[in-house]
Amino acid sequence: MNKKELNDLKKNFDDKSGFFTFNRVLRAFVDSDKNVVFKKHSLLGVLPSEEQELITVTLRKGLSGTLGKNLTEYNFPDSEYEDGGSQSILYRNLKTKFEDEKDLEDYLKMITANIEYTSTFVIIAAHCTYTIFRRDKNDERADQTNDYNFILTVLCPVEIGEDVLIFDDDANNICLIPHKSRVISRSPTDAFLFPVLTCGDPDINAVLCYTAKPKEPNKSLVKDVLGCETIFTPVAEKEVFGKVLSDVVGKDLDYTLITKINEKIEEEIKEHRFDSKPVAIDDVKLKDILTDVGVDDKKLEKVHDTFTETVGKKPLTATNLVTPKTTIAIPDITINIGKNAADKVRTSVVGGRKCLVIDLDDPNVVINGLPTTIELATSFSAETLTSSAPAEADTDGEDTDDYDL
Repeated sequence: MNKKELNDLKKNFDDKSGFFTFNRVLRAFVDSDKNVVFKKHSLLGVLPSEEQELITVTLRKGLSGTLGKNLTEYNFPDSEYEDGGSQSILYRNLKTKFEDEKDLEDYLKMITANIEYTSTFVIIAAHCTYTIFRRDKNDERADQTNDYNFILTVLCPVEIGEDVLIFDDDANNICLIPHKSRVISRSPTDAFLFPVLTCGDPDINAVLCYTAKPKEPNKSLVKDVLGCETIFTPVAEKEVFGKVLSDVVGKDLDYTLITKINEKIEEEIKEHRFDSKPVAIDDVKLKDILTDVGVDDKKLEKVHDTFTETVGKKPLTATNLVTPKTTIAIPDITINIGKNAADKVRTSVVGGRKCLVIDLDDPNVVINGLPTTIELATSFSAETLTSSAPAEADTDGEDTDDYDL
């Protein structure tokens, strides 16, 4: 599923759009022991208008975020196509449009029996139809349409409402209202859409999963419920990318090289910002980037094998590999450097010690919110400053200091 397809679906995700229809909606309450204590399915239109609106808003949030972070596509393994497999259960419910009781029971059991949730939660799912207009060779809308039928499922946590103080007009008094209602969150923690769209056509071989926490996705949903293989999280992608760079470049991976690599990937993202799919970095693209920043040819020979052994065959998402600020961290000191100030920092040797040198165009600086002036040192000559290896610094302080440039 690409960005354009996803954005078009989000934009038209409403009965009022004229291209979208909610066929049936399923709601189920699951207790802490994973028992389905309530379930009901009906046409969305028969519910009170306020309830319809809340359900629509909650479902739409299951498509929020960006591809490669909150939203990730997974392919079903062969085993899930067999009877009782997740793909088989989802496909049957797709065809029966949430009208077959046995298929619905299998669907709810697929979730409740396998998901790792420690508290109560609510399942809201909708069988929907979205009318897609075909495009001609000039990317103009054609008269031909294609109905995309899909199931969107969101999982919402349930909490006990807090006691509140209110002003009672009749009693002319401020009083306590004990709140014991179980409040269903409007913001799902997890969601999944089946089937996905691929080049304008439904693809029953994949599912799109949403997570509210990209850094800590619910692996149980992906692996245990849907039976798919988990892939790297955004944080993990950055970690394995760092390992690849360290293994390939070795001790030459210094401040200057790291910032240049970051800049090259940012250029790649900017150049392809209008592409339908997220910009990816594979071994070939990484080799091109390292060539451009001046890495030795002998080291470049290791890129393919190192990338394959560490990452695998699937490329990394470029937006997960860059940071708006370069961070230099040593014990007790952390320095954050904005992209426009990267050239103001360098490593040097001062009086025989390795140091991090920061150019100050203006000696007036702010420390802990207070304006002050940094006096320029005159106790050493320019000859004492020479190029050095990656930055190291010393500090006698006990506390950690953070600096932003």
